Amino acid sequence: MAVVSRRNFLEGLFDFNHSRLEINASLDEYTQPLNRLQVQHLLRRATFSLSNSIIDKYVGKSAAFVVDELFAKADANINPTPPFFVNDHIKNPGNLTGKQREEAEAKKSLIVGEYNLTLGEWWVGVMKKDSESFLEKMVLFWHDHFATQFASCNNIPSVSMYRQNELFRKNYAGNFRSLLEQISIDGAMLRYLNGNENISESPNENYARELMELFSLGVGNYTEQDIREAAKILTGWKVNMFLDEGTPYKAFLNTNQFDKTSKLFMGEVFSVNYEVNEQNVYKNSVQKLIDVILAKKGQVAAKYLSTKIYQYFVYANTQKTDNAVVDQMAQLIIDNGFELKPMLKKLFKSQHFFDDLNIGVQIKSPAETIIAMVKHIDYNDRYARNIMAALGLELFNPPNVAGWRGYRAWISTKTLPTTIHFLKEIIDNNSNTRLADWALSIEGSGEVHILTERFIELFLARPVSEERFKKFKNTFLGGAPDYEWYEIIKNKEQAGQRVRSFLFEIIKAPEYFLF
Repeated sequence: MAVVSRRNFLEGLFDFNHSRLEINASLDEYTQPLNRLQVQHLLRRATFSLSNSIIDKYVGKSAAFVVDELFAKADANINPTPPFFVNDHIKNPGNLTGKQREEAEAKKSLIVGEYNLTLGEWWVGVMKKDSESFLEKMVLFWHDHFATQFASCNNIPSVSMYRQNELFRKNYAGNFRSLLEQISIDGAMLRYLNGNENISESPNENYARELMELFSLGVGNYTEQDIREAAKILTGWKVNMFLDEGTPYKAFLNTNQFDKTSKLFMGEVFSVNYEVNEQNVYKNSVQKLIDVILAKKGQVAAKYLSTKIYQYFVYANTQKTDNAVVDQMAQLIIDNGFELKPMLKKLFKSQHFFDDLNIGVQIKSPAETIIAMVKHIDYNDRYARNIMAALGLELFNPPNVAGWRGYRAWISTKTLPTTIHFLKEIIDNNSNTRLADWALSIEGSGEVHILTERFIELFLARPVSEERFKKFKNTFLGGAPDYEWYEIIKNKEQAGQRVRSFLFEIIKAPEYFLF
């Protein structure tokens, strides 16, 4: 195939040749049976990788049926087998001596260091398996929204990072109010944004600021006074990692460090006219704080969250028409008491979501780029995790509290050759026999035309022109006529080399980086 310069490649990637003013802005249900392209579109947005058999399963079904299935499967799989270290506890090395201290120090180094990398490896494995639900895509959305870096604050314990991931999984499409409450005393978050250090004598405002600026309302929708008062309301919460200093990794209230004075937040008085204990403070301070934010600024919060969800699942560069859809999403959140599943279902079943102008216009993150390949061919999950990190998406370690920039930040003239290099490395990790076995396991692979169609639908967001299709097919054939494919596949070494050549071509196609 012709060599394309990086600049021309990117121009082709970003040129969608349409105005989004033409798009259908209705959240009314799309009622026609889904064709192959529409099923692929839904599965690409819902998961990190496609399966031909799952595409086949849903072609001809209604959007309502498929979306309900994807949510039902998510609900059924919120408890994947956890990594091996999730119940690891140690005593404080500072309270030990001799060999016991050495062993505790070594274990602590693993818990705050190596095991965080292992946790990313574990999540890659979970992502690979999730080809038929919204679950892992939503978990990554929340990880980005409530960004928490393990490599900060002297490294956050991997057990705390896992528990936060578990929190997102169990609340993947639940109540936003409840999630805001729970994340406010989440162990990893308490460490990351200094909630652990927020005490009555010296309130720390870091979490209070980000709670409003990044997690619920957006810039400009709160005052500095709001931040100061919220910080006081949230004083006293702690988390530790040592078995001899309380329950490890679980938030608890130090009543002596809780601010018992009266506070005024967004016009609401927070009086401490109750017995100060963990249960009462959680109810009358943490929960009440979130209640006040959503009561006073509910429309703002719903619009802010809807915008982020829309950009993540539909189109990252929102324009005027898209904002009309976001407004409808926000109203659905309000109408359902901040329960998110009704809004999400409405969006994914909608005429707007299935509008042709929304298909194949999102730029893949390294998660979509890499998981789409390692789903099908052998590659070590730790190495896949490391490649994603090298490309800018390190699981459990976003660049800052604002999360990943996304959209066009995922691909540039600088990162493109690096991405292609890593994809080639993944492909080359597989023998010709392994590649042949995988390709020939695909239904219809005995016909080169069908196999070409199957590969294209796995890896490219939209159908290609007849001319490009012939070029892709010829990569399998090596210039031979179609009927010789029957002989080629009898030799797995030869067939596997043709599959390798095909994959090398597919990862150079601009559409590979769109979904």
